[in-house]
Amino acid sequence: LKIPVKSANFADVECESAEDFENYFGDIGKRYDELNEQYAAVEKSLREHKETDAYIMHLHGLDEPFSELFSMKYVKMRIGRMPLENEEKLKYYASKCFIFQEFEKAEDYVYGIYLTPVQYVEFADELMTSLGFERTRLPDYLEGDAELADKKLHAVIEEEEKEKIRLEKELAYFADGLSDDFSAVISKLKYKSEVNDLRKKVVISSGRFSFSGYCPARDSKKLRTAIVKSAKNVQCVEIPVDKKHAEDVPVKLRNNIVTRPFEMFTKMYGLPVYGGFDPTPYVAFTYMLMFGIMFGDVGQGLVISLLGLILSKKTKNQLAPIMTRLGIFSALFGCVYGSVFGIETLIKPIFHRENIWFGICDMMGNLGIPRHPSTIFQAATAVLIFALFIGVALILISMILNTIKNFKAKKLGEALFDVNGVAGIILYASLVIGLAGSLMYGLAIMTAPYVICLIVLPIACIFFKTPLSALVTGKKAGKFSVAESFIGIFEGALSFLSNTMSFLRIGGFVLSHAGFMLVVSQLAGASQPGAPVTLGMVIAYIIGNILVMGIEGLLSGIQVLRLEFYEVFSRFYDGGGNEFKPLAIKND
Repeated sequence: LKIPVKSANFADVECESAEDFENYFGDIGKRYDELNEQYAAVEKSLREHKETDAYIMHLHGLDEPFSELFSMKYVKMRIGRMPLENEEKLKYYASKCFIFQEFEKAEDYVYGIYLTPVQYVEFADELMTSLGFERTRLPDYLEGDAELADKKLHAVIEEEEKEKIRLEKELAYFADGLSDDFSAVISKLKYKSEVNDLRKKVVISSGRFSFSGYCPARDSKKLRTAIVKSAKNVQCVEIPVDKKHAEDVPVKLRNNIVTRPFEMFTKMYGLPVYGGFDPTPYVAFTYMLMFGIMFGDVGQGLVISLLGLILSKKTKNQLAPIMTRLGIFSALFGCVYGSVFGIETLIKPIFHRENIWFGICDMMGNLGIPRHPSTIFQAATAVLIFALFIGVALILISMILNTIKNFKAKKLGEALFDVNGVAGIILYASLVIGLAGSLMYGLAIMTAPYVICLIVLPIACIFFKTPLSALVTGKKAGKFSVAESFIGIFEGALSFLSNTMSFLRIGGFVLSHAGFMLVVSQLAGASQPGAPVTLGMVIAYIIGNILVMGIEGLLSGIQVLRLEFYEVFSRFYDGGGNEFKPLAIKND
């Protein structure tokens, strides 16, 4: 019926029981089926008549009445078409016992009939089939010759088309007339269904009924007042949440206007348990930061932000407000790179600001960073090292958050001796500082005391995590497995390396974005300084920027989300919470 169902007032709807609703919808279905069957029959007949008419048009040279041709006793007739290229082959079979009569040539086919005595019909059918003859079985209701039958069919088709239009209008009027009443009945049915679901949560005992649920603490007084006012002899009791069963308590995230859209990513990974750590602000900041670095361009960032703002107003797309925020960070880092729609001559990039760039080069130590790079590609090493620094910082922060979480949960063994606990933090930070100091500044940091105290000792703590955890908690130690501990150490070391190297993609996307825009510039013919601005150049830049924003913007967003889930979330976040879904029944 294609009736748009909307919320409607159902005060005048008389349906109360399931039988009432069943009768209502059954009556509608019966009336609709009757109309629809008539429409389907007319449509089928019209289609068949049009197909027959389309073929008869090719047989206007046939003067004999169809009724006589169909009733021949000793001669069989076949009507159809064959490929035009095979018509010449018929002359090789001229002596055979059949006659082919051509009526028209059209669209690489020759239309006609062939006649053959009854005793030779099988031979003739096989021969003509081998020549590609496609037989058409015309209905036996055709009267007169081809031309007369065509005229009569045209009249029938015209009447059936009128009937089809009439039935279409009647079906449309039927649906329009039901629209308001149908919406009201659906609204009441939905209301009764929700009430029935609510009854499943009610406990009845000694003539009293009660039901329980969760309410946000800030709304408890408002809810109590509403319940007490709703009816007499109603008692409302508040029971504090038992944090020992926090996994059963629903969770409602509460974040500010900047970070709220990123709750979508938290929910994708899993909500925190009640009283647990909500990672949304951390995810929001790191996501915006990494995307801005990877897709830094003032013009493109502002376009993405504007597009997100428009989509937020026009649609309910959850990604739209995220786009608005990502675009702002993209524009900010575009100022750092000096890129406006890929043009790097409008804003002075950071590597052309000597007072800042020289400081960065000095900080990089002995890595050979050029002090006067002309393009971002000449500063590629600095970009990649900076990406690694970001990765190291985020991994350490995630490990610290995991340690704090375990301390709050009184899981001392996990907090102190886990790969993502205190031992892991000391080990990872010591390795990074030692390697960076040696490679970048030539410092002899990796001395024997340094290695023993800050590398070997943390590894030993992680290896003997099970007995050490039992020692600090006073609980009975579980079974200690050397193989399991060794695999844990190996897995932790591998994750340190792979997770850190994964952040190289941040620098890789910085360079790929610059490379994409360089290609756009060359295709537009603007790579040469002083090149005149032409209409073709402008069009090429517009198309190129659209493609880059669409392709690389999407890829950057996906890669940042991958970093969040695999390199950040996995180190400190467990999820496992249930979303708070408030009871809502519309009684219109």
